[in-house]
Amino acid sequence: MSHLQRDYSGKKLSSREADAVITGLREYLMALADRWVFKGRFHSELVKGTLPLEAIKVFWQNWYGFVAEINNFHGVAYQRHLPFFKRHPELQGHFANHVADEMIHPTPPGHIRIVLEQGKNFGLAEEDMIEYEMLAECRAFLEYYRGVLYEGTMAEWWASFCVEEAVGYWAEFFGDALRKTYKLPEEKIVYFRVHAEADLQEHADGVMAHSDLDWMVLKKMLEEGRADTRPGFSLEYCLRMGTAYFAWFFEGVCQYVYKEGFYRPLG
Repeated sequence: MSHLQRDYSGKKLSSREADAVITGLREYLMALADRWVFKGRFHSELVKGTLPLEAIKVFWQNWYGFVAEINNFHGVAYQRHLPFFKRHPELQGHFANHVADEMIHPTPPGHIRIVLEQGKNFGLAEEDMIEYEMLAECRAFLEYYRGVLYEGTMAEWWASFCVEEAVGYWAEFFGDALRKTYKLPEEKIVYFRVHAEADLQEHADGVMAHSDLDWMVLKKMLEEGRADTRPGFSLEYCLRMGTAYFAWFFEGVCQYVYKEGFYRPLG
């Protein structure tokens, strides 16, 4: 069993030991994302320019549904995990900024407004996104996080949400492909620039990069012996599941567009 798969429940780690665990988890996450997401067929075709516009539109309709709900989970997590953050006001301040950032940056109602704007740049109307019924594979990504938030431990939630770092790099990857291969002008790919900056960079107004906060909170739990996980879960497993559902999101879009799997015509 690797150090990533150990049960840390009730075990207090030194700062150095916790750093080593976090470093291992970050490397593990990015290796998964590279193999399952960036080298998956959706993104391979995106880079080559062979992914049809229909696939990008279908992806974006589903992505709107995901973003519209996942950002609200930050607020729910703030309420559910508040006792921990009360004891760590330095983290609470960053987390409050994180929750607010999703709702007010660059203007209220926050990131979801940029999602709608980006969808219009792909040729979608607002109702095409708002009224869209998500594909099963895409909704599964959302429901995994809902389940962990309401039924899992605090450590399982934060470990799962550390996938946000991979999502930040994904936004850079997707934006670059649209810019270089699909020749979209910079003003037509605003979502990807804003999202990558939010996840990976400190904002000009002092808001911490979202992924940095995720790892910082998880590290503090390891140091305090509060990284409890349920049987059948581990910190590594949480990262693996979050990344797998992220990858299946794109594969579900491909199967729908290419009429494979569940989406083959009847008869």
